[in-house]
Amino acid sequence: MRAFLNLKIAAIIVALTLAGCGRSKPGEPTASDRQSFDSAPPELKQAWEKAWEADKANDYVAAETLLYALVRQPLSPPQKAAVEKELTSVNQRLLEAAQKGDTTAKAALEELRHNPPNRQR
Repeated sequence: MRAFLNLKIAAIIVALTLAGCGRSKPGEPTASDRQSFDSAPPELKQAWEKAWEADKANDYVAAETLLYALVRQPLSPPQKAAVEKELTSVNQRLLEAAQKGDTTAKAALEELRHNPPNRQR
């Protein structure tokens, strides 16, 4: 009976490990996030791609500006969720980088404080 229990625990661990394989890195949009913009109008799709590219390049100000502009657009629920998730990820990475002393991140934080992209214009 004990051997059976150990086998079940091992199977669960293997299943959980395999379930994690193939996922995107933390902070990267998932496949479903990216697919949510596949059928979007060209301008929305382009803005999403530019925001994601800015995020990958650690251009925090551009990424947040583009994402805040996107979230104000008429989006489908999956698109809105993807944008909000990406915005949270960018902001979290920005704060972590600034706390570690990254001067670029600190400058981006200062710029975002002076010119917040979420302010309605």
